[in-house]
Amino acid sequence: MIERLEVPQDLHRNSAVVQAAGYERTGQTLIDLVAHSTGHKNFGDIDVLDVGCGVRFTQTIVNSDIPLKSYTGVEIHRPIVDFLQKEVEPHDSRFKYAHWNVHNAMYNPQGLCIGDQQAMPVDGHYDVICLISVFTHLTPTDSLALLKLMRNCIREDGKLFFSAYIDDELTFFEDRVKGHPLRHAYYGRDYMVSLIKQAGWKIESFNDKDDDSYIQHYFVCTPA
Repeated sequence: MIERLEVPQDLHRNSAVVQAAGYERTGQTLIDLVAHSTGHKNFGDIDVLDVGCGVRFTQTIVNSDIPLKSYTGVEIHRPIVDFLQKEVEPHDSRFKYAHWNVHNAMYNPQGLCIGDQQAMPVDGHYDVICLISVFTHLTPTDSLALLKLMRNCIREDGKLFFSAYIDDELTFFEDRVKGHPLRHAYYGRDYMVSLIKQAGWKIESFNDKDDDSYIQHYFVCTPA
């Protein structure tokens, strides 16, 4: 079992706020939030799928010795997956990683359309699926497609946790930073709710932005 993970700085893709607060400090805060919001004490007895995983959760779990049953990370940035598959996966059977070459105007403009994908690049079903700062950079079309794909990966009593930019004054969708596609993808709350329901999910809770937890608005959903 791996005891310490040192991550090259160029693989960290979090905001300056997260960098200043500390990757493992913010990672611990968010892991606790995901676990507690989905009805668990920690990750010790659940199988977790983290979509858009980056390196922060893995680094925090390893270096802070956080209880874990299993953690599967999906990521579109190939160098992150290459690093984690080399430095973590062979040394700790609790961790698995998959590269997913899907299109995103901000992070992977040459990738394949999410809507054309038949399945997520993972096998099995999970107790918790989490996405931190993923829907904040997705178009409505891709959001709906991703919600539908994840619906096929959740266990009957599982939970989906994801953050999003929500503006109650907005009716539909707005890509807010001109010249920087999908840097800040905002949704009206009712519109996001409609996408969630179309994809076969039921909303368990909607939660306000929480600066103390380094997160935007977030939803907890169950299979409908």
